[in-house]
Amino acid sequence: MRVIVHPGFHKTGTSTIQTGLREVSAHWPDWAIALREDIPDAAAAARAFSLTRDPFELGLYQAALASWADALPEDTTQAVISIEGLAGHMPGRDGVLDYSATPALMGALAEVFRAKYEDALALQLFLTTREKTAWIESLHWQHVRSGMLTDSLDTFRTRLSGFDLAPILREIVSTVDPAPVTWMMLDEARDNPHGPLTPLLDLMGVPPEARASLGLGVTANARPRRVDRAALADQLAAINAEGLPREATKEKKRAILRAAWREEAEAKSDE
Repeated sequence: MRVIVHPGFHKTGTSTIQTGLREVSAHWPDWAIALREDIPDAAAAARAFSLTRDPFELGLYQAALASWADALPEDTTQAVISIEGLAGHMPGRDGVLDYSATPALMGALAEVFRAKYEDALALQLFLTTREKTAWIESLHWQHVRSGMLTDSLDTFRTRLSGFDLAPILREIVSTVDPAPVTWMMLDEARDNPHGPLTPLLDLMGVPPEARASLGLGVTANARPRRVDRAALADQLAAINAEGLPREATKEKKRAILRAAWREEAEAKSDE
């Protein structure tokens, strides 16, 4: 049984990858494809484990993965899982500042599939990363846009100043050994035919003709590019800090974002 797992990391092209896999899943019957909606309890338990490091949550994580694997048709020989939540909680809020929980989560994941498939298992991890400065800016944008984070970008950068993925990657490699672990920076994947999905398709061995139904790798969760994005993010953080009712906060942020996208469209039309 071949199992390729793409557990993130957050804000590294994961939504783009998942959108592509979702579009073609029905056309690739030889692959069992699992996305966030297919194993939601595993991602929830991973986030909880990031917060508590409670072995109980790790057990729930393993149970959810095992239930998904047990439900696969008996003739399944290859599967790909792309769920960034499997790496744990997104850094930047609730006291989580890094991915230090991820190696234990990946080790627990490997245990599940090794117990199920034993010597028949061919497990591989594929991780997407990105350059640190842009990554932290993207995390901040996500938290202020979709959540209630009140930190300015400068404050957020300071809080995540110790964010360093290199030791985490080394620990993941050690924890899941002998399963191979590969990773690619988002910046290196932007010019690929299908963006960050391309290297995953390569790992899957999907032939060119089977990729024809895929669109180009359009960036999901895009931000306006022709405005001062740091200032825009700080505006959203300031709205979060006003203490308005949640719905009023959301509507005020939507109005700011609509104005930013209008400015973006006008700048494009003037080119």
